[in-house]
Amino acid sequence: MKIINSKIMKKRSFSLLAMLLVFFGCNDLDLQPLDAIVEDNFFKTENDFKGATLASYSSIQSLYATTEENLSAANEWWKLTIQTEDGMSSQVGSDLYNYNKFRFLPNDNALSFTYIIIYQGVYRANKVLEKLEEENELSDEERAQYEGEAKFLRAWFHFQSYKLWGGNAPLMQATLTDFDNLAAPNATPEATIALILSDFQTASENLPEFWDDSNLGRATAWAAKSYLGKVHLYNNDELSALPFFKEVYELGPYELMPDYASVFDYNQENNQESIFEVQFTGNSDDNGWVLDDFHSENFKATQGYNRGSDQDTDGGSQYRPTAEYAMASDLEDTRYAVNIYKDGDVYYDGYGDSFVLEDISEFSDTGYLLKKYRGENIAKMGASNEVVDYNNERLFRFADLVLMYAETLISSNPNLATDLINEVRLRSYPGASPVAYGLSTADLTSALRLERRLELAFEGHRYFDLVRWGIANETFDALDTGVNDNQWDSRTANGLFPIPQNEIDRSQGVLVQISGL
Repeated sequence: MKIINSKIMKKRSFSLLAMLLVFFGCNDLDLQPLDAIVEDNFFKTENDFKGATLASYSSIQSLYATTEENLSAANEWWKLTIQTEDGMSSQVGSDLYNYNKFRFLPNDNALSFTYIIIYQGVYRANKVLEKLEEENELSDEERAQYEGEAKFLRAWFHFQSYKLWGGNAPLMQATLTDFDNLAAPNATPEATIALILSDFQTASENLPEFWDDSNLGRATAWAAKSYLGKVHLYNNDELSALPFFKEVYELGPYELMPDYASVFDYNQENNQESIFEVQFTGNSDDNGWVLDDFHSENFKATQGYNRGSDQDTDGGSQYRPTAEYAMASDLEDTRYAVNIYKDGDVYYDGYGDSFVLEDISEFSDTGYLLKKYRGENIAKMGASNEVVDYNNERLFRFADLVLMYAETLISSNPNLATDLINEVRLRSYPGASPVAYGLSTADLTSALRLERRLELAFEGHRYFDLVRWGIANETFDALDTGVNDNQWDSRTANGLFPIPQNEIDRSQGVLVQISGL
């Protein structure tokens, strides 16, 4: 992948030289770079299509980038998704100060960066789909597989766009090539959902059920079916979501890990509970996802994720769990000790040092520090750069699917829904009282929502869960944020984020802001 990236840079340099030669009248030369990849001689072999497809995966990785060298980013996706009643950001920096009040502005870098990366990933997937229609050396089977994989990726990125902007951001089904018409208009939620579902359906039919170890992390047919259920559920269509969850639950290759800590163990990445996860590279170059879009070849910061609990940041931890989350948990629930530090725990920093936390309030004004994915994993991964963690982000876990499956069954089969909730609950808290049979629909729904809160804490799902359930307003209004007055009431677009203003300006009026924002 890095060879391809280097050659693309050479291609760009050559293109500039060629334009200069033409400008000065040397247009009688028919020059072709001998060592560069150009579009005319690329997209021919299976290896070409694999490389181009992996480039779209690398945009998923880039969403979690930490970079200042090219396109400025400091965990922008994390900034947008951590803000709930369970996790807050510090007041270090104007953007974090605003986000602590649920105030997201159209000029925020987090929104601009996220928008760019989402549509970069869509563009790369569309380029593969378009080139599949041209003459190439692929067999029919290979062509079908790459179509499925590219459509999985296009659907995945459009789904992130849907979660942030509610289907009001552009819907890109092809690359834009007309230089006089490069602005894409707003889409509709209905059209966005329809394309996402269609793409995931094609992926479920064309992708393999498994990959070999050399292709670990690539999307599978089972992952596509899992996302089909999730997209239907986010579209408030439980009836359509149910059969996909049922099939994956009963016939798929996934099962819960025996204990909660092992789910996030650095030495157990891509485990039996993982449906889809970001493949971070660590300190090596053996990861096919890696196409560093931001840095020179030997810089690895964008290939990991800063989950932001470092105790020595100015002003304390920039991101921290809240007392509300701690009070909702039970100390005997093993998830508590995996998700957050407590006084007396051994803290591991990114330089290989560790020490006992005697008073967490010195580092966090909530009294809590984020431990999930970190803790002893920091020592295991041998990170040499405190800016990043190299532990893969588990984007979609089987536990998430089990609980969504339960959610679709509350009305039609409450006993099975109860069993599924308890399956997740008792894995981590074997001494707990199981959720009882015979609860009312309202009480069973509350039990389900609490279990999602505890199980999926700090994984980027909570904000979107609250919005799709229609209870974000009441949840956030109940917060005691102290000096940070709650601004949720000023957000009149059902929890959606603003479309970046620079994208609206660049479109010259073709793209417009979401009503209410």
